[in-house]
Amino acid sequence: MPQGSRGHVGIKKETTWGARVAGNNDVFLPFVSEGLTRDIEDVLSAIQRGVLDEPRSYQGQRAFGGPLVLEVHPVSIGHILRSALGAPAAAVAADSVETELENCDDAWVHNAAIYGTIDATDKKKGAACVKLIVPAGTPDTTILAYEDFDPVSMRTATALKFWIKTSIALTNVDDLEILFSETGGCAAAPKVLNVGVLAANTWTEVTVATGSLDSEDWDNVISIGLRLGADLAEFTIRIDDVRMVIVGEANIAKKHVFTPMQTLAQEFAGGAGDTPLFPYTFEIFKDEGQAYEFLGCVVNTMNFSFSVSDKIMKANLGIIAKNAGYVDPTALSLETTNPFVWENAKIYLGGVTDPGDRYNDIESFTLNWDNKCAAKYSLNNTAIPRKIIRTGYRDIPISFTVDFTDKTEYNHFLDGTERQMRILFQGAKVGADAANTPYTLQFDIPLLRYTAWPVNIGGPGRLSVSVTGKAKYDAAGYALLVSLINDQDVAIYAA
Repeated sequence: MPQGSRGHVGIKKETTWGARVAGNNDVFLPFVSEGLTRDIEDVLSAIQRGVLDEPRSYQGQRAFGGPLVLEVHPVSIGHILRSALGAPAAAVAADSVETELENCDDAWVHNAAIYGTIDATDKKKGAACVKLIVPAGTPDTTILAYEDFDPVSMRTATALKFWIKTSIALTNVDDLEILFSETGGCAAAPKVLNVGVLAANTWTEVTVATGSLDSEDWDNVISIGLRLGADLAEFTIRIDDVRMVIVGEANIAKKHVFTPMQTLAQEFAGGAGDTPLFPYTFEIFKDEGQAYEFLGCVVNTMNFSFSVSDKIMKANLGIIAKNAGYVDPTALSLETTNPFVWENAKIYLGGVTDPGDRYNDIESFTLNWDNKCAAKYSLNNTAIPRKIIRTGYRDIPISFTVDFTDKTEYNHFLDGTERQMRILFQGAKVGADAANTPYTLQFDIPLLRYTAWPVNIGGPGRLSVSVTGKAKYDAAGYALLVSLINDQDVAIYAA
């Protein structure tokens, strides 16, 4: 008698929707359960034939797909993200880990000659950016503004990364400098880095190498700032999302950043294919003879969940396929990485400064993704789908259960304030890169809008709240950004 415990699910990238590519499966999914089926429509005749029983019926359109539940492991989940969100760009693949030093949501302490504030409209991330208006004639070497924070070790940092926009072009690499220091206000012996050449009125993500900091013992950094490097005309500076970057062994740990598709060129086959989502062939062996083969499978919906009771992170997928058949099963070879578990999770709300923005009272969390796609049929002499099409706006519902400790987030719900959120999982270290880089799965949500924050007394026990909300598209160019660090080459998830 066939046993589910002897089953497996292997997947293989497709280059043409609905056509299997020769060769071994790319991975075998660490699945918990599957519900992929072949549904055949029952088309009922409408003729009257002198009897009270229903008329004859005929087979109609064929539908393929269903649910699939996985444990989330660092390698296989990349293929799921690729199908649902799109392929990561090779240019952004790296082995670096970014830690936010300053979210720039509040004003920095500025020089008396400088006008300093925040801008909640023209920003790149979170609630606001820092805005500075620098008058003409401001002497060079003037510290324009600074921000102090809790001590951070930067001994292993290799670069600073930040978004910046200036109202005039900066034509020399040393026109503007960014500083960090182990003294408040960047007052004593700061590390001085050139911001570089900037185009006018353009948000630019700048990465500035710090050089080796380990030998200089930068383990107690408490301030960052901006300093004028040249005498310039009056201009305005906006700066946002200042991060330190730690890079491990480039040939071991690699970072894959999945930005949801927005243009036709980013879709499967550059928008010229029969599906906007990236397709796979699924081989499902049910411990009986040949394996079931589902062709043209795409991930239409994803649900990521974890909690203090469901301790291994799960992904519940909704699969749409083009066709199905049988295939000889291949030998099972599961990935050897550990899954992401509840104790790996760090959840940040309102910013991503660690540990200041950490939200530690959540006990369960669910993030949903819905591509709003459907199979489309046509008069093309077949009963299987002709293509997969988008039918509406994507949406990203989020829910979590949290202890009711104060009214801070409840008031954000009442005010309609949109909140920045990050969910960060860091597991075991990646191979020989154990000094720096862990297996990582990170969800960045620039704008979370609460839709319900029901505070109710259900009895004599503690008060908890089942919160719901939605991730919203932001000026950063996405509603959800997913970063994955593992030991896989960039090409494995390429378009």
